[in-house]
Amino acid sequence: MKILVNCYACSPYRGSEPGMGWNFVKCLSKFHELHIITEKKYQKDLDKYFCEHPDEKKYYHFHFIKRERHNILRKIYPPSYYWFYKKWQKKVLAFSQELEKTHHFDIIHQLNMIGYREPGYLYKLKKPFVWGPIGGFNITPWTLLSSMGIYGCIFFFCRNVINLYQMHHSKRIRTAINNSDALISATKDDHDKILDIFGKNSIIIPEVGFTSPSNNISPRRRNGKLKICWSGLHIPRKSLNLLLEAISLCKNKENIELHIIGDGECNSKWKKMANKLQINNIKWYGWVNRNTAMNIMQESHIFTITSLSDATSTVLLEALSLGLPIITLNHLGFANVVTDKCGIKINLKSKRQLINDLSKAIDTIYNDEDLRLDLVKGAILRSKDFSWEAKAETINQIYHQISNQ
Repeated sequence: MKILVNCYACSPYRGSEPGMGWNFVKCLSKFHELHIITEKKYQKDLDKYFCEHPDEKKYYHFHFIKRERHNILRKIYPPSYYWFYKKWQKKVLAFSQELEKTHHFDIIHQLNMIGYREPGYLYKLKKPFVWGPIGGFNITPWTLLSSMGIYGCIFFFCRNVINLYQMHHSKRIRTAINNSDALISATKDDHDKILDIFGKNSIIIPEVGFTSPSNNISPRRRNGKLKICWSGLHIPRKSLNLLLEAISLCKNKENIELHIIGDGECNSKWKKMANKLQINNIKWYGWVNRNTAMNIMQESHIFTITSLSDATSTVLLEALSLGLPIITLNHLGFANVVTDKCGIKINLKSKRQLINDLSKAIDTIYNDEDLRLDLVKGAILRSKDFSWEAKAETINQIYHQISNQ
């Protein structure tokens, strides 16, 4: 089939949204003729890639449209980004209407950016329309806002209020969803919100993945201290402080070694907290390259995620592929990736309950090595469900279903 893909961010050399866009179109190009509209700033990356891989170029048809920018205004008022992004989407519609006259596309796919606030306008082409993965509907738990400090509390309180207003009252979002033949949600939270507010079902496909699941990872028995790895930006919503408080309550606190990758505005505050809680076995790595990070993770015994506001992180899937059992919070994208076969999920009722249950989960893993080894096997198996190839196969099935309809 001929598929028109609106992929604002697309690069073989970058992570986050550009990497997500590239990996989806790379794998989908094996099934269909793709015409991909992307922002012009990614043209250099794509030209470089096709110079290095000339045999692949024939599988793609890229079209580049420039987005206007106002860097000073963006610094003064960050949401102004959406003004220029919306204008870019209008250009995409005009360009696509001309492109459609020549190519007569079978399906239109609004791929990224994944935030639900900007659905674009391609549903107006009146062709079978797929939108997703869609994310951003999540509400940060009200009872845990205070755990993110004064700034984090104010910021995410305001985000929750704005989110609730936009998802219930934006006419264009409702129009795009109502005109979609298939919706893809990034997390179970997003799926449930779409169903509850708009009355439409969606298929859950996390927006992150990886190309080649590891096949050479085998369970290894722990000797000595339990090594816990945590990785991410040191910012309020990542909530490393919850893990620090939980470890301080562990019965085997002195035999637990915490390996922390990343840096950010909360770094010094969290280091002071660790000292105050007398957690002595911590290694703070700061930012390291990907290979070093993977080595640190591979030498660990479990991986923890304490984020209170996220979609699904790439590092979660990387940890699973390395055979690391996951201890995480039972919400967002983590809830539908982690199962009881590969990790332990902590419910969110209150800060005190969360910290106590997190501490108990760590103690459980520490005291039951056979359980941990079973979770290692489960993690390796679970990781294979989230390769880019597997995701593209699912989207291909969606294309055929709506085409047949």
